[in-house]
Amino acid sequence: MIKRHHVRGTRLRRAFTMIELAIVLGVVAILAAIALPNISFSRMILDSSAATVQNSIVSTQAQVVQHNYPYILSFCFLRSQYRMVGDANSDGKYNFGESINWRTLPEGLNFVIPPTTIDGAAPWYATGPGLHYINSGVCGTTSPTLNLYPNGSTSGDVVIYVGSGKSGRLQDYRALQVYGSTSKVYMWRMMTDGTWKQASP
Repeated sequence: MIKRHHVRGTRLRRAFTMIELAIVLGVVAILAAIALPNISFSRMILDSSAATVQNSIVSTQAQVVQHNYPYILSFCFLRSQYRMVGDANSDGKYNFGESINWRTLPEGLNFVIPPTTIDGAAPWYATGPGLHYINSGVCGTTSPTLNLYPNGSTSGDVVIYVGSGKSGRLQDYRALQVYGSTSKVYMWRMMTDGTWKQASP
């Protein structure tokens, strides 16, 4: 029970009124409405950017089947780009006259080295037994490379790691896992506790 004191006919209260409580709750709700969309928006941008690269790999595999010859997909980490070569003579390298297409990662997305990997390999920009390394020259270093074949397979399982590149933000890491036998590509997100969780297909 709230004690009330009368001083010269005026009551002094030691509790909030319903109107005061409603105002406080309203302010909290407004602040939450401002903060939560910003958090979700950041995640949505990263998911969308990673999905752009995912769809690019899928679309390249479709071209491989259509043209009926392999494609060579190389990742140029220093330039935040990846290169797709139509390997018309199937010799495993780029030759003059073969189609070549460079793609730049979406703005705000970078190739990154995660603290842990999905496949348990030593952390690097890309991991997996399906990778081999070629010297593309323009990348300034040897480039991890994945071969895509007309039968719908690849040179093996590969995981490519992308993210915002902001230090200490585990939730900003994304992984694109390519299955060698089917060429299917799945996206993974790193949680705030450092574990990986597969995104909905």
